[in-house]
This record gives sequence, structure tokens and C-alpha cells, in this order.
Amino acid sequence: MTAPRSVLITGGAGNIATRFAERVSGVYDLTLLDLPGRFTEAHAAWGRLVEADLTDLEAVGEAMRGIDTVIHLGGERRPASLWSTLLPVNIVGTYNVVAAAVAAGCRHVIYGSSVHVVTGYEPQLQVRETDPVRPGDLYGVTKCFGEALGAYVAATEGVSFTALRIGAFQDPERLADDRAGWMLRDYCAPEDLFQLLAAVIDADRSGFQIYNAVSGNRFSRLPIDKARAKLDYAPAYDAFEVAAPFRNAIEAVGGVDDGPVASGMREDVERIMSSTGK
Repeated sequence: MTAPRSVLITGGAGNIATRFAERVSGVYDLTLLDLPGRFTEAHAAWGRLVEADLTDLEAVGEAMRGIDTVIHLGGERRPASLWSTLLPVNIVGTYNVVAAAVAAGCRHVIYGSSVHVVTGYEPQLQVRETDPVRPGDLYGVTKCFGEALGAYVAATEGVSFTALRIGAFQDPERLADDRAGWMLRDYCAPEDLFQLLAAVIDADRSGFQIYNAVSGNRFSRLPIDKARAKLDYAPAYDAFEVAAPFRNAIEAVGGVDDGPVASGMREDVERIMSSTGK
């Protein structure tokens, strides 16, 4: 009998990682990594727990020993975050995770990217994985960095790297809210994301890949044709079917488009302008 694949998940105490770990704890040999004090007693039942800061390269490297697949979900995820918050975890932390995976000889890195790498496009456009990135905020900029880093190590270090551009990860019940219009176009049901994660873990493809990670929404910014064809992805949810009152939701929020997000750069720009007298 083949031994289960060893899978390490960063951000292991976070929402996505916690729920995925509970779902697949009997399928994979799990290691969950997060900051000290984040884990609960429940996490210990699903795998090995490692308390470490992603900015500590040596600690992350130690955790990677014997790991087949790394799922990198750790980091700052608020779209309006400032650069000073994003730099340590989303840039340095992501680099450390990827470098440690290379050093440990890991087979595969799965990167939790985001729809925010393309939210700078006009709202009516669909964006395929082959289209150029166009982030709508600094958070999206850091996710572009992770994807670029993955393309680099896949080409130079022989590590397989898959970026999943995750949409609005929410429970289906949230779609019943009249204020849920913002998430319809990018909706990603937990069940659908977990199916996609498992398919990527089990795939033996090599090199660098990007997949849009949303549900089968009839109107979507992120088409999922590639995931359907390459990974047999068969999402169970369509936000526009689940959300029966979606027309009311669209009217309530003025459209399905995201509202304006505060620029994480403005604070630094204004500070420089103030100091230079401009």
C-alpha cells in the first residue's frame, strides 16, 4: 500500500487550512505551520503542528524536511493592507517558504494566490490564466510576486509550482444576504476549493501552472475552463443558483463589482510628499 503524501500547509490555523485539514486528515500525512498560539486542540488531531514565523528562514526550512507537497496559505490577506504589513509576510515569508521547499527537495509547491492579481482589469472582462496580471491593490501586487517567484523556481530549480487564484471563499449560506452581491462573480465555495486543492496535490504534472479557483458561476471574472480540462474539476456550486435573491443583492450594492479599495501605498506617498514639502 502506498504511503500517503506528506503535505505541509502554511497558515495552518487559518480558515481555509483548518477546514481543509479536517477534511483530508485521513488522506494525507499533514503538517500544519502557523505562528505560536494560533492552534487549537482540534488541529492536533489532524496532523503534526509546527509553530514558526514565516520570516524565520531556518525555522521554515526545518519544518520542510521530508515534505512532498507544500500548500502556502500563510500571509496577510486584507486587500487594503499597507506595504509595511505586506512586506514581511507576503514577500519575505513567501520567498522563505519557496526557498525552504527547494532546499528540502519538495516535489510540489501549491501557492494560494488571489483574484486580486487581476482586479485592475475593467469589471466586464473575463481574465484567463494566460492574460497579463493587473492587480488592483498592493495585496494583489504581493500575490503577483508569489506567482513570478514560482515561475522562476519551476524553471531553474525543477520544483513543480501551481498557483491557485482563489476568489471569494465563503460558505454558501452567505449568498442569501442581500449584501452578497460583491462576491457573486468571484464566488468560491469551500467544497469546490477543497476538490481543486486535492486534485492539484494528486496531480503528477511538472513545471509551472496557474488555475483560476472559483466555483462554476455562470457569470465569472475568472473562467475555469483550464481546471475543468486539466484537472477534471467539477464544481458543485454556482453562486447565481445558490443566491436566489441575487437580483436584489445587485440592486442593494449598486452592482456586482467590488467597491473601491483603499490603496496600501497612499500612507507612504503622503508621508514622502509631506517631508519634501510637495
